[in-house]
Amino acid sequence: MIPPETLELIRTRLDIVELVGECVPLSRAGRNLKGRCPFHQERSPSFIVSPERQTFHCFGCGEGGDAFSFVMKTENLAFTEAAEKLAARVGVVIEADKTLGPEDRARLRMKEALEYAAQHYHALLQRDPAAEAARKYVASRHLNAASVDGFVLGYAPRQGNLVAAARRKGFEEEILMKAGLAAKRADGSPRDYFFDRLMFPIRDGKGSVIGFGGRTLGDGEPKYLNSPESPVFSKSRVLYGLFEGAAAVRKGRKAHLMEGYMDVIAAHQHGLKTACAPLGTALTGEHAMLLKRYADSAVIVFDADAAGQTAAVRGAEVALAAGLGVRVGTVPEGKDPDELLHAKGLEALQGALDAALDLVAFKTELLIKRAGELTPEAKSAVAKDVLSTISQCPDEVLKDEWVRRLALRLGLNEESLRRSGGKAIPQARRGPATAPSPVKVEPIRPADIPTWDLQLLGVLFKTPVSARDVEEAVLDSDAGRAILAGLRAAGPYGEGWGGRLLEALPPAERGAASRLLVDELGYEDPAGVLSAMLDKRRRLKRLKEIEPAVLSMGAGRPVDAGLRDEYQRLVVELKGTKRG
Repeated sequence: MIPPETLELIRTRLDIVELVGECVPLSRAGRNLKGRCPFHQERSPSFIVSPERQTFHCFGCGEGGDAFSFVMKTENLAFTEAAEKLAARVGVVIEADKTLGPEDRARLRMKEALEYAAQHYHALLQRDPAAEAARKYVASRHLNAASVDGFVLGYAPRQGNLVAAARRKGFEEEILMKAGLAAKRADGSPRDYFFDRLMFPIRDGKGSVIGFGGRTLGDGEPKYLNSPESPVFSKSRVLYGLFEGAAAVRKGRKAHLMEGYMDVIAAHQHGLKTACAPLGTALTGEHAMLLKRYADSAVIVFDADAAGQTAAVRGAEVALAAGLGVRVGTVPEGKDPDELLHAKGLEALQGALDAALDLVAFKTELLIKRAGELTPEAKSAVAKDVLSTISQCPDEVLKDEWVRRLALRLGLNEESLRRSGGKAIPQARRGPATAPSPVKVEPIRPADIPTWDLQLLGVLFKTPVSARDVEEAVLDSDAGRAILAGLRAAGPYGEGWGGRLLEALPPAERGAASRLLVDELGYEDPAGVLSAMLDKRRRLKRLKEIEPAVLSMGAGRPVDAGLRDEYQRLVVELKGTKRG
């Protein structure tokens, strides 16, 4: 385990605004910053980052946490892996002989099994007589030995022998199953997951093999098969070829997104080391965030058919919403980047990349081409579709320019076009620009935490030192009491306090706590507000205790004047606090 004092040192050196801002465009919203959530698709920003507390919370999907949990969620890392990554970022040395927890040990063992599988498949491709068809296929795709070795391409044999070989090397059946290398037969015995396929190892940012893509060498379906989702592999969070090309992407701050494994390998083989690809799935927000850690812009070059162009537009929209500069290129009809490279070389593909259009121009021309005759109705439909794309751009200046160009291209009145785009489209201004007002996001109250608990905890979050003076019995819910215990464990407010609090809480309560951490509700005297709330609570409790006895007085029962006077006084006092 990593020593607590080391984690605390990492927290104090981190700036969550800088960390999150590398992959989420942020703008000022009062004391906090806001942006579009990287964990779910949204048009209006509901993702809040608190510089003061060094935490984040999304009011849309409920995700929240500190810098550690942000890296864990965006890069699919275990806590220890995220801590190591952040430690390297801020120059903190973690002792190499730390002990791993059970989850980290299992993840490490899975990666060891996956690395063994990659080398096993690679050796079979190079030497096994049964891999002759695979070797012929590789040759037919013009891949040289350097590419085969560099990407560690392999072959999964038709008869399947990985499970048996891995078990002889000491890998447990459970680990092979969890890593996606094995599946169960009907009788419960393990079998290889991949059969008769050319194998493409998929690596994370550290170079560890986390999964595979396999292309069938026969008529089997599916044509491409990826590893199943696992504790170490999520296809929506990794880009094929990014590890191999990371240095080139970082150097030029630009990536070239392609459609498949062969496109990427061919591009690298011809010298375009900035090529990478999603794993047979649409580009996701997590892909865009990952890419934004390496690059400022991307050029998307998918196949020239209708499906490829549609996928390119969708991917570009995701990249645009994440704050990446994005352009879309096309290759000649009937070709894909891999075929173009082998037929005409890098110069031909480079020409397509240099001619790439910005997303709005590309989508506009694509829709005009598909519309055929540009009737008024067609113009309206094109404008509506393109405006929906423009609205996703976080750059207001760029949005403004794109609307102007769209109006010119379609021959439409610019002001009418802006009005039809709604609030997300900048309107024509006749005076100086004014700063936008902070976006007010309505909080979502967790169903299992009563209003009273949230109100009291909200005050305690502004004066955490007071948490030790509040009794657990004052709170009405188990969740509220758990958060109170976390406040006590986190100690006095200071650097890293928000992270310490979240770490001290059970997972079920972290969402509510992260929401409270970014709450901007302020108090001039939080300790005084807390005292008044507790006093009111005490009076209300006493009122409920004596109310039955007071209401029964006079119906043949003796009148207790003292109790009656106390009841009336409490009623008046509580009405006064309600008015105040």
